[in-house]
Amino acid sequence: MVLNKVFDNVLDIPGVDGVCLFGLSGQVFLNRMPSFMSPDVFADALRRIAALYETMDENFLPCDDYLLRFAEKWILFRRTDQAVLLVMAAESANFASTRMVTNMALKHLTPAALAELESATAAPTTAPMVAPTTAAARVPTGATATPFSAAPFPVPAAVAPTPAPEPTPAPAPEPSKIVRMFRGRPY
Repeated sequence: MVLNKVFDNVLDIPGVDGVCLFGLSGQVFLNRMPSFMSPDVFADALRRIAALYETMDENFLPCDDYLLRFAEKWILFRRTDQAVLLVMAAESANFASTRMVTNMALKHLTPAALAELESATAAPTTAPMVAPTTAAARVPTGATATPFSAAPFPVPAAVAPTPAPEPTPAPAPEPSKIVRMFRGRPY
């Protein structure tokens, strides 16, 4: 598959720790994140990423690329019409090289390529998951195996949203004392 080679190029950049490709409807097309990333992270990740894009589009100039910098890592989000590419890297990674390689990766994301990825990831999610017994069992063998090419986390079934608890009305403040507000509520 051509896309695997394209994403191998992203992972070959020194300092890049992982890459993940989300479909806009919630599916994980490609997951080459480090093994310390829990499957629980991906269950809610797209909703949070969509909220980030929605907030930024409404309040600032709309943009398809965002870079979140942390103390030791940075995360690059790149949005297309069909998917969101997430790249996680160490602070020492070359950002210009990462943008150049992800530009090439995004050019290869055609609807046909995404359909191929979706069909490739649909088969493993229907098979029962078996936990590996050794660390060596987590890394596949072969010419394309990298430390980050572990089997993708299963895409969780549609998670039913939990109903929000009924908000309790805040007590009315006394008129004689000063009321401090935080996020629209007195404290």
